[in-house]
Amino acid sequence: MNTQSSYDRVAEEYARRVYGELAGKPLDRKLLDWLIEKVDGRGMIADIGCGPGQIARYLSDHGAAACGVDLSPGMLAQARTLNPDLEFTQADMRTLEGIADGAYAGISAFYSIIHVPESELAQAFAAFKRVLQPGGVVLLAFHLGAEIKHLDEWWGEPVSVDFIFYSRETIKQKLTEAGFTVEEALERDPYPEVEFASRRGYIFARV
Repeated sequence: MNTQSSYDRVAEEYARRVYGELAGKPLDRKLLDWLIEKVDGRGMIADIGCGPGQIARYLSDHGAAACGVDLSPGMLAQARTLNPDLEFTQADMRTLEGIADGAYAGISAFYSIIHVPESELAQAFAAFKRVLQPGGVVLLAFHLGAEIKHLDEWWGEPVSVDFIFYSRETIKQKLTEAGFTVEEALERDPYPEVEFASRRGYIFARV
């Protein structure tokens, strides 16, 4: 079993629990608004690792052209059901195979790089850079720390998935090495009512 099949197993329950979570995450909403402002209507914003599509939904509802990309067919089925007016594509974020160079003006990746081992971050960020237009913007959200949390069971389903916590400096370094310019980096304490109790990191970077 791997990350893709693990998410397939929990997709329906994940959508039920997580799809509405932005209502309880004011900073996340503000940062997505800022992403929309930074992209400034120049093209599509892709949510990479979109899950059931709540980030793409927010972006679209707030005036951006938005779509989603995910590895899990189960998650994509949930996203398409919940957001029939938006486009969702299956791809591995480490390659984004099948997505054209310069396809997007912006990327959001909320808690999706947490499944990419540090040794593969350079490959993933190179793929992000490839599919962004010149001047394109990426907004990353991730768990802060230095641990790996492994799950063999998730909401009653057998799974095998790692949640990798990263330092802000590690992500900044990997982005810089991939050719991005880091513009802002923020942290916040968790919203205990709506999410796992970890500190969160956010980084804006531009091609």
